[in-house]
Amino acid sequence: MAKTHASQRAEERYFIAGFNEGIAIKEIMRDNCLHLSSDIDKYSHTFFIRYNNKYVKVVTDYNVNHVKTLLPLKDREFYLVNDLIDKLYSKEQCVA
Repeated sequence: MAKTHASQRAEERYFIAGFNEGIAIKEIMRDNCLHLSSDIDKYSHTFFIRYNNKYVKVVTDYNVNHVKTLLPLKDREFYLVNDLIDKLYSKEQCVA
């Protein structure tokens, strides 16, 4: 089976074998993410999600129908992990 661009980037940048685009999209649609940016010129959104116990930066199309690629985290972006953990924790507290 041919690898998609996103699955290739998941292996190269995050060491995730068998990246499933559907799981990433579901996390975004459930709002289990941080919306980092939107780029009208590139017709895309960038999100930060938890995927298989790793925190990854995902670029989707503008309608959030499919994953375009995964971006590497920069050193200064590691604060995003804490922000996402706080968001997910507060959602769990609301449900309980």
